[in-house]
Amino acid sequence: MSQLEYGGEDLAEQALSNLVNQFARPLDFLRELVQNSLDAGSPRVDIWLEYSPPESAGADGVLSIHVDDYGDGMDETILDNQLTRLFSSNKEDDLTKIGKFGIGFTSIFAIQPDAVLLRTGRHGESWELLFHADRSFDKVRIQEPVSGTQITLYKHMPSDRVEAFVREARWVLSYWCEHSDHPITFDDRTATRAPSQVTAAADPFAAFEAVEQTTRETVNSPLALGDSALALKLEEEDLLVGIGYPDRPRYGFYNGGLTLVNSTNPDVLGNYRDLAHLAFKVKCNALEHTLTRDNVLQDGQYNRVMGRLRAHATTLRDKLFERIAQASEAGEPLGPWHRHLANDVRVHGRELLVRRLDLPLFRDAKGNPLTLRKLEEQENTLGALLLVPKSERLAAELVATGLHLLDLEPETELLLRSFPRHSMIEYFRPPRTFVPADDRFMLPDLLERDELTSRERRLLDSAMRLIDKTLPKSLTVRLGDFGGSGAAPQDVLALEGPENGGLFALADDPWLSMPSFTRRRRCMLVNRHHDLFRALVIAASEDLPVAAFALAQALLIADGNRAAPPYDALLDLVVATYENEEVSP
Repeated sequence: MSQLEYGGEDLAEQALSNLVNQFARPLDFLRELVQNSLDAGSPRVDIWLEYSPPESAGADGVLSIHVDDYGDGMDETILDNQLTRLFSSNKEDDLTKIGKFGIGFTSIFAIQPDAVLLRTGRHGESWELLFHADRSFDKVRIQEPVSGTQITLYKHMPSDRVEAFVREARWVLSYWCEHSDHPITFDDRTATRAPSQVTAAADPFAAFEAVEQTTRETVNSPLALGDSALALKLEEEDLLVGIGYPDRPRYGFYNGGLTLVNSTNPDVLGNYRDLAHLAFKVKCNALEHTLTRDNVLQDGQYNRVMGRLRAHATTLRDKLFERIAQASEAGEPLGPWHRHLANDVRVHGRELLVRRLDLPLFRDAKGNPLTLRKLEEQENTLGALLLVPKSERLAAELVATGLHLLDLEPETELLLRSFPRHSMIEYFRPPRTFVPADDRFMLPDLLERDELTSRERRLLDSAMRLIDKTLPKSLTVRLGDFGGSGAAPQDVLALEGPENGGLFALADDPWLSMPSFTRRRRCMLVNRHHDLFRALVIAASEDLPVAAFALAQALLIADGNRAAPPYDALLDLVVATYENEEVSP
């Protein structure tokens, strides 16, 4: 190879240095060697480490890193034209081989070894190459037959650094070879200092089965999503997919089972951010990594694979709906499933739920499965979703009337807040609110006449006569105890409810209320401890007609009668009372 000089520096050497120094983790060279071994057709790759302690105090020992394969090996032509020539590669048009850039072997210098010994054989010839620290090498033909390729790196290292090096080497292999199609083994012999053995057996698996290899472990495993609550594994043509709903999203791309990228960073998804809340692993030999090895190449093959992944995400989502309905009917916790569905709804919108309105995706506080349709029908009637009240008696009464109370897990509330309420008007979707049932309903105690004071009876009777003459047969007025003087809601003068007691509505939006003359006769229950009522009881002892007028007017306003005619009619009645003495003091 010609030597081109630029500024006194050999360009080939400069290029080689750039390739060597590109690795973020120097031990990534193990991935490159494993990849080359698999490309050579090896049925298995063995990596094993030994350590020779220093012979004198203060000196460094020697760590030996062995990478053995049982593939095709190399002859002199391959050694000269492909292994030791920068950038040379015969893999460019072969999609089953992912080492396309001719840099696999150069990566060995990333850890700055003191020496590298390579032994290989092919076509009846065997060779031994010794690479020195300055990357020069000696090549010798040997008589001993060699099957496949064995590479050993030697590096001086203090004893206290060996354990950390072994730990990192194991992690690097388990990351990059996570789902290799062929066994990748790792053997830490640094503690036992087992003697080195070069395996050249005709059967490469014979050594693998040897009894003395007790510390060898297989670092690769079948593709799986172990941390996903719900996952699917699908295989089609050249594609193997695992996709699921995880606690933490992660995305893995593999060629031949070797890792192209395995990341939690959604940047690897390119234009497919709608998959960012999922976890998936994709094995496809058409996928490739970028030159810098930090991402999957986002080309046409990538787009094809991601399109199939979207289709599988739809299948997974259907499974999620089925699983939520099953959990709802079985009484299982819904929160974890609702968290995943909330992420889907956040990406795809309310339309995701349109075809599932009658699926039991929720559950009320009594454990009854509840569909979104039922939930929203009640919400549209009451203006809010009802939460379980503090009073068990009130809760029982509400349930008896057919209302659904919710005891929401945080994830369920998150789901319900993630999409708007249904509305017949496309662009008017009121916000979703959650209201404790205590804020909308009460179970007050109705007081009988013999429980009232004489002044209370006279005030109520007088006010009732005025109301009857103003709005005939529309309203009954009774007195109730809303929980005592300390517990009574001071802003509630009266509630509408059943005449014989029971459930009373605390709040009724006046703008949505029907006019009182369209309703049947109802009962207005007056809050005995309301400040206005207590003041009018005292005032009635001085001027009963005025006190009765004030109470009647307040009750009509509370009932939704804010117009002038009822007020004028009441005022006329009071004037007539004074003139005709119709109301007795």
